[in-house]
Amino acid sequence: MKALISNKKLTLILALIYFTSYVTRLNLTAVVAEVISSTGYSKSSFSIVLVFLSITYGVGQIVNGIIGDKIKPQLIILCGLITTTIVNFVFPFSTTILFMTILWAINGFAQAMMWPPMVRIMVNTLDEETYNKTVIGVINGGHIGTLFIYIFSPIIILLSSWKFVFITSSIIGVGAIILWLLTYNKIIVDDIQTKESKSFVFPSTALFPVIFIFLTVILQGMLRDGITTWMPSYLIEVFDFSEEISIFFTVSLAIISILSTVVFGYIYRKFIKNEILLAFIIFLVALLLNIVFYFTYNFNIVFSIIMITLIVGCIHGVNLCLISFVPKRFKKYGNISTISGITNSFTYVGAAISTYGVANLVENNGWSFTIGIWALIALIGVVSIFISYKPWKDFIKK
Repeated sequence: MKALISNKKLTLILALIYFTSYVTRLNLTAVVAEVISSTGYSKSSFSIVLVFLSITYGVGQIVNGIIGDKIKPQLIILCGLITTTIVNFVFPFSTTILFMTILWAINGFAQAMMWPPMVRIMVNTLDEETYNKTVIGVINGGHIGTLFIYIFSPIIILLSSWKFVFITSSIIGVGAIILWLLTYNKIIVDDIQTKESKSFVFPSTALFPVIFIFLTVILQGMLRDGITTWMPSYLIEVFDFSEEISIFFTVSLAIISILSTVVFGYIYRKFIKNEILLAFIIFLVALLLNIVFYFTYNFNIVFSIIMITLIVGCIHGVNLCLISFVPKRFKKYGNISTISGITNSFTYVGAAISTYGVANLVENNGWSFTIGIWALIALIGVVSIFISYKPWKDFIKK
């Protein structure tokens, strides 16, 4: 595979596509408190909409990951952009949880058409050092998308209603479709595939560490999405902040995500070049922060925001190591997109569990108990990634 455009342009374009993906996927998460307030649905009943996105996104990662190794990755991305744009335009006109769930489930599968083919494009187009830099730029495109949607959603809500958040997202989707169509033929994929890439090939030496890597991915997904999704509700219920203002505070999560991706990416390239070792160190820090947060969750609003921001920043660092750097180790097996899709899908297994689970934990046991569960999840994550370290180190040496 080769690109007929410069590495910088390729990075920018993929980052813009990923920006659009996040805007058209996280917009519901950004306004979930407002939607629940305006519709009168409970957190637990409405959370099913977000849960189904996580399920179809996770399944879609595997399906589209496999397809992404067989056909043009540009085509898969284009289909995803078109589908998510249509869904975002229709969603605000839905009137029932059932219809919302169906639409957002379709959106989940469409969103899964983005990342696996992007990874295949980057790994097969760029050398390893350039890939390590480019993937950070692309991921930060998503974080900027998060920042964008959390900044502008409350403004749009104040000026009109939450429904126009989705209309705006669909307009951005149209722009991304046009950009991708202009780029489509500037990335050339060879039709000739290696023998290994015609069927799923998985090295036996990677099986043991990958099992625990997948478990760790699930756990970090539970923490990342559980905290991010319900942070506005936490601020409203614990500190009595308004819904619009609480959404603004969630912007801090997007900012720290960008910073953590840059910082941890730099540490990976320059100092700790084993992604599992780095993930272990970061997860350990997240555990310690979570323990502190458990004892101080209702102490002070500023302190709470700082703690949550740091925890989520660490989890994004773990995600960077496992989702972005693990799949490149399978390049010689010709299944980059497949491995990327499978690995990323486990993040949303965790997301599906936590999105519904946190809502029920809070309603039945309160925030203190819920934050204690987050600390327990972080502890299990630290143990899991530690177990995978030595066998993974042996695997990547071969």
